Amino acid sequence: MKEPRVVTKSERKKARRKTKRSSERAGGRELEALIDAIVEEALRLAPEVASAANRDVSERGIDIVIATPDAARFMVKRINEALVIGEWLDDVEVWLWQAESHTREPLTDAGRTSGLEIRLEQPSRLTSSPSPLDGGDLPEV
Repeated sequence: MKEPRVVTKSERKKARRKTKRSSERAGGRELEALIDAIVEEALRLAPEVASAANRDVSERGIDIVIATPDAARFMVKRINEALVIGEWLDDVEVWLWQAESHTREPLTDAGRTSGLEIRLEQPSRLTSSPSPLDGGDLPEV
């Protein structure tokens, strides 16, 4: 009778690496699909955010559950890249809301569930009085 073949340590290690690579590729495909959906939703919301009466009423959340803050930061980066192409970057600001560090309430069910939410709003427009260097009037003495 033939004895069963013993799997070597090297072969077990090779099998584990192959399984890990396969798992990582699948996770990458899932993340890409999620990012595509989030970017599409951000581009859909951009005109609505930009045309809002003011910053206070412009805020919108994207209702997609995000697993980790790192994944969310990567998504924000990809949204910003898409907003540049669509020429929305001057009118729309994208940021990551996190339950443990922000006082505002979540805007979406996904935000309530995961504690992470990608938000869009009009950027803050800091206005200052014109200075003489900017061509403003000099104060009277």
